[in-house]
Amino acid sequence: MKKIEVSIVAMAESQSKSGHYVMVLEDPKSKLRVPIIIGTAEAQAIAMPIEKIFPQRPLTHDLFHNVLNQLQTKLKEVIINAFENDIFHAILIFQDTKGSIIQIDARPSDAVALAIRFNCQIYIDAFVLETCGYAIDEKSREKKGSYAEYTLAELEDLLEKILKKEDYESATRVRDAIERRKGLK
Repeated sequence: MKKIEVSIVAMAESQSKSGHYVMVLEDPKSKLRVPIIIGTAEAQAIAMPIEKIFPQRPLTHDLFHNVLNQLQTKLKEVIINAFENDIFHAILIFQDTKGSIIQIDARPSDAVALAIRFNCQIYIDAFVLETCGYAIDEKSREKKGSYAEYTLAELEDLLEKILKKEDYESATRVRDAIERRKGLK
């Protein structure tokens, strides 16, 4: 397996799944992004340490982090290693006090929440990145109003492609451009 380091570049409410969030991971080299739908509690577990918000009592991921620290077990890395039946899979790679490597199956949201607490790298399998990743349309990112260069049919095709990739933030901008073009906004 070839693994590629990624980072969290966005977290927003999911527009396709009410009550869920989308966590967007990005490969800084290729700029490919992978959106992963996660629950509200998981989004909170990821966002709180990023925002330097610490609860008075440990939450589940904090508790797990504290237990592993007491057992002198280190989380070395997390890897989002598969995408099967529309579900992402991840593994946690631990190292115990004897140097043994322990690999445990996990949900990507839990894996990322722990990676943040352990300050370790987040990786994605290259095949998963290539299969599920999408590139941001640099043309529409470069200058404001660049959607004017698209025909209405091109905008609708672009919206369909973006929605398939679950990039709802970009989809909202394209939808708004379509509505302006049709005179709905």
